[in-house]
Amino acid sequence: MNRETIIHISEVDISPISGMGRVEHNWKSAFERRGFNFIHIGPKEIGFCLHKGLFPYKAYTCFKNLKITPRALIVHEPASGQFVRKGIPCFLESHGVERRGWENGDSIRSFITQNLYPIWRLRNCDIGLSKADKLLLINTDDKIFTQSRYTRRSEDIFIFKNGVNFQNGHTSLVKSSQFVILFNGTWIKRKGTDILIAAAEYLHQKGFKMFSYLLIGTIKDANEVLNDWPKHLRDCVTVVKRFEQSDENGYLEFANLFVLPSFSEGQPLSMLQAMALGKCCITTNCDGQKDIIKNGETGLLFPVGDHLALADLIIKCYRDLDLIQRIGTQAKTEMKKRSWETVSDEVVDFVIKNS
Repeated sequence: MNRETIIHISEVDISPISGMGRVEHNWKSAFERRGFNFIHIGPKEIGFCLHKGLFPYKAYTCFKNLKITPRALIVHEPASGQFVRKGIPCFLESHGVERRGWENGDSIRSFITQNLYPIWRLRNCDIGLSKADKLLLINTDDKIFTQSRYTRRSEDIFIFKNGVNFQNGHTSLVKSSQFVILFNGTWIKRKGTDILIAAAEYLHQKGFKMFSYLLIGTIKDANEVLNDWPKHLRDCVTVVKRFEQSDENGYLEFANLFVLPSFSEGQPLSMLQAMALGKCCITTNCDGQKDIIKNGETGLLFPVGDHLALADLIIKCYRDLDLIQRIGTQAKTEMKKRSWETVSDEVVDFVIKNS
């Protein structure tokens, strides 16, 4: 059968076990269910690349060598500038608009990164965000920024959803002498690691000695993570550098609360998965988090960078187990609308309609 083709370009390999790779893995499956031939061009396909800044050029060369005219191109933001205005509908895929992140100064950057990053990366992002036919963005804040900065029309922007994996799990609260607070993410400052530590120190000073902290998926070694914590709190901290996706629910079931104090996110998969298992999530009132959570109903939000507000919410949850049970149950119900099949089909529908 002669199937229509979608070409997907991203500097991330498609994989069900990585964050962005998992999203693209499910998009690929959704297009293939509709009868499309889905071709991915990524690091494996282009081969050796001397510098990341050369990826867009090498990816475009790889695309031209295919000698295929696809129904549409779906291109990750940093490579998008190379693929616009080629006579083929181009859909820019962003997991957090990079110009917005740069201007907000959310991450700690070295002198070298500050000077080289805009030259080889932001230019392609700017071209793509300005000239791509349609934009696949990940949260409302990105949409508002893009409409203002690049004068894009609302109808040219689709805010896609990330999905969840449904597995058997329990929403019952952990019965233990310790109240377990789970953080799931790379141990970097953008994720609000300093805010979590400051909140933990405040709680300790106020006499709350029953809290323990389970940090999973940190990527950094336990010793490196623990060195960021005051010595008198380290016995309360457990670090899991990496874990299998199949083990994620086990860690969630062990926790009383899920906490994500990030300064910026696209649409956090770790939080969605926690909600799907019926956990009460405390996170910052920004980006994809505030799109997903209804404060006080399906989760709890606090101002970015406010460790005292985070600590107060932890105390509130500790003192009111019925509250976190209710919020967790409502979160789980809400996540039933977010199967990967459902949210990926929405992307396919948008691409088909506009190509």
